[in-house]
Amino acid sequence: MDEQLKSFSRRDKLIPLCELNRNDLDYVFETASVWPLKPHTLVSPEQESIFYLLEGNISLLSGGFVVESFTHTEHRGLLPLFDELKEEDSALFTSHGVILEIERALFEGLYSQRQARDRDLDEERLVSEEQQLYEQLQQAYKDEQLQLPVLPEAALKIRQLINEADVGSSEIIQIVQTDPVLSARLIKVVNSPLYGTWREIKTVRDAVRRLGLETTRNLSFGLSVSELFHARSSLVKQLIEQIYEESIQVSALAYVITQNQAKHLDPEQALLAGLLSNLGVIPILKYIDERPGVVSNVDSIKKSLNNLREPISRLLFDRWNFDAEFLSVVEHSNQWHRDTGQPADYVDIIIASKLLFMEKSGQLDESIVIHQLPIANKLDLYRIDDYGYDFLDQVEQEVADMQQTLRT
Repeated sequence: MDEQLKSFSRRDKLIPLCELNRNDLDYVFETASVWPLKPHTLVSPEQESIFYLLEGNISLLSGGFVVESFTHTEHRGLLPLFDELKEEDSALFTSHGVILEIERALFEGLYSQRQARDRDLDEERLVSEEQQLYEQLQQAYKDEQLQLPVLPEAALKIRQLINEADVGSSEIIQIVQTDPVLSARLIKVVNSPLYGTWREIKTVRDAVRRLGLETTRNLSFGLSVSELFHARSSLVKQLIEQIYEESIQVSALAYVITQNQAKHLDPEQALLAGLLSNLGVIPILKYIDERPGVVSNVDSIKKSLNNLREPISRLLFDRWNFDAEFLSVVEHSNQWHRDTGQPADYVDIIIASKLLFMEKSGQLDESIVIHQLPIANKLDLYRIDDYGYDFLDQVEQEVADMQQTLRT
C-alpha cells in the first residue's frame, strides 16, 4: 500500500469500498494511485477510474458552474468524487489536496464476488435454530396447525365482493355496518384532512359514497390489519409493537408519496402494500409466542424473521388469494438500488418509504445515500437545483395525519 495512503485515517470508510472484505480492500489500495494536487487544479471524470477526495477543499462543476463544494472531513468526502447520476464534468481544487484513484473494473469485479458470497451465506443462514423453526412452521402449516392471521369477516367480504362486476355501494355499506369498529374508523378517516370533506360525514352510507368502492376496499383491509399485531410474552410483544409502529410509519409515507409523486398509482393501494409488507412475520411471532423455548434469543428471532418473512408471506397471500403484486413488494422492497427503467410501481413506493423512515428514525446505514439512489430521482424526492428542498418537510403534516388515522 502506498505509504502516503496509509496516513489517511478515513481510507477504510470510503463508500462503497468499505463493503469489501479486508483482503479485497487491501488489494484495491495496493493497486491504487494517490495524487497530491495544487490549488486551482482541475480533475475530470474518467470511465475507467473512481476518484475519492482524501484531503483538501473541492468544488464540482457542471458547464462551468459550481454545483457542489465540500471538504474531505465531511460525509460527502467518503463518497466517490463524481456521481454517475449527475452531470458533473470536472472538479476544481480550492486548496492543496490529495485524491485517490482506483481501477473501476477491479472494484466492480471484487464487489460482484462479495455479493455472490453474501448470497451464498444467506442460503446457508437457515441453520440450527432457524432451520428447525422453519421446518416446524412448514410442518405446522401442512398439518393445518399454523395460525395464519384471520382478518375481520367484513374486510374479507368487502375485498371479495368488489371484484364482482355487479356489486354496488349498497351491498358494501351493509357489510361495513356489521362491524362497528370498522364503521367508526371509516367515518373518522373520511372526515380527516386527508380527504378534504367540506361537511362532516356521520353515516357509513355517506362515508362509502364519499370514498368510493376501491378506496373503501383498501382502507377496510388496511384499517383491520392493526388487530393482528398482538402477543402475550414480553419479548415477542416488544418486537411485534416495533414492527407495527414501523408498518404504520412506512404505510403513511407510502400513501403520501403516491399521492404527491406517483399520481398514476393508487394511494390506498400503496398504503395497503406498506401494511402488508411485514405481515408475514405475524405467524412466525405467534408461533414463537406460544412456544417460548423454540428460539433462545432476540438475535435468533430477528434472523428467523428476516429469512422466513418471504416464504411465510407467500403462504399467507395464497390463503387470502391476494394479487402477486403484494408478494412482489415483500420480495423486492429491500433492494435499495432497484431500477426497472419503468415508471414507479408499488415496490418502488415501499422502498422509498422504508428508506425515508430509516433516515428519519436514525436507522439508515451511512453507506446508503438516498439522493444517489435511482428511486430518489424516479420519485423526485430531492431537487439538485433547490438546495433547501426536503420532501419530508413539505409533507410532514400529511404523513402525521395518516399515521394518526391508522392508529385509531
